[in-house]
Amino acid sequence: MSNLPEKPNVISNKVIDLLVDDTLRRNGINPENIKEKLTDRQKHQLKELVDELTQQVNTFTNQPTTDKKN
Repeated sequence: MSNLPEKPNVISNKVIDLLVDDTLRRNGINPENIKEKLTDRQKHQLKELVDELTQQVNTFTNQPTTDKKN
């Protein structure tokens, strides 16, 4: 039986949100203010980055696990 959760994408998204929010807060950055200052190009680049990272995570989590037995 696998130790992976039933819905890894939901959990990983929550973890990412938590880490990003915490990092921004510790550095005194308000995410709402950032959204207003991003250019359309920057928004597009961020969306592409998130899509690529999501695809990489999905590929990783969908790999079959192998049990190592001695």
